[in-house]
Amino acid sequence: MNPAERARTAMGGGVPDCVPFIPQICPPHAVLALGMDYQSTMLEIVRNPALANDLVFECARQYGVDGVRTWIEPAPRDAVKVHGLWYGQDPETGERLGRIDFEGGGGVLPPEKPTIHTEEDIEAIPVTSADELLASGRLDSAKVVIDKAGDDYFVMSPPGDHTPQYITSLRGNQQAMLDLMDRPDFCHLTLEKGLQIAIENATALSRIGIDALYIGDTFGGVVGPRHFREFFVPYSTRFVNEMRARFAERCPLIYMHICGDSTQLFELMADTGVDCIEPLDPLGGVEVADAKRRVGQRVALMGGMHTAKLAHGTLDEVKADIGRCLSEGAPGGGYILACGDMLPTETSREKVEAMTEAAHSYIYE
Repeated sequence: MNPAERARTAMGGGVPDCVPFIPQICPPHAVLALGMDYQSTMLEIVRNPALANDLVFECARQYGVDGVRTWIEPAPRDAVKVHGLWYGQDPETGERLGRIDFEGGGGVLPPEKPTIHTEEDIEAIPVTSADELLASGRLDSAKVVIDKAGDDYFVMSPPGDHTPQYITSLRGNQQAMLDLMDRPDFCHLTLEKGLQIAIENATALSRIGIDALYIGDTFGGVVGPRHFREFFVPYSTRFVNEMRARFAERCPLIYMHICGDSTQLFELMADTGVDCIEPLDPLGGVEVADAKRRVGQRVALMGGMHTAKLAHGTLDEVKADIGRCLSEGAPGGGYILACGDMLPTETSREKVEAMTEAAHSYIYE
């Protein structure tokens, strides 16, 4: 099998020739791994967002992994330093936006203060059609990655949030959590708009040949099953059904990313109809074996590696953790080795190479 076939087989629940390895490489890790100046390159990515896709692909290529994530380019922003902190700035209006994220996944963080307040504000949020998005040039660098990947890489992309993560981007993290309790109708209207946007984005990504779509939420581990059932499941289910209806002959695979402690949510995640769930974060108390036992016959699994060990542990500790993930997740197929979230920025090359070697050496009985 080539890497794309290997990953597609595993994410589809089948048994590939060996275990695929797809770390979630984000721009901060790629910048360090490629030996570039960290701060200046991260600032350049804000000004030139296409650079993120270029660097992440090059990093994945050097590692020899099976898959790579790519992104729809956000609008270019200026970078301005205020009281020792870097912020994104609208180049046309000069408005100061959120802080630039040097510690997480990169880019400009959404502001904590709410930017919408009423139903009229939600209605005014534009929905860019797939045709308009393709004509805008914001998918050009993603298309370059897909073309360069060929059959050597399985290419995945997030089409945008349609879960409470979308509410947090418009209302701030704290206020969004309060809104789920105090303004559920307002939240549902917001999620309807997020779903419309995500479907159009996903349609455009599908047209340029993306292999898989990544939907998810970093706040999934914060809410319990009741709120997950109300604010996550219906919208993700509709997303999955709509994409499969639009692309009946060749729909990209769809996987769901829920950070943190998702142990109470496995069955609900599978109920959405996605092909795969991840990242199975051990820092959140998630066990790959538990997920395999409970939903491994319904969905594929991806993830499970201990990110703190990848960042700060010894090579022997990482190798032991690799063995744990493979022994718990790989038997019977339907498993992709990956991190319990994004690959930590400071992860050494030798640890990544150890994961690649172990995954590709795994022999199914």
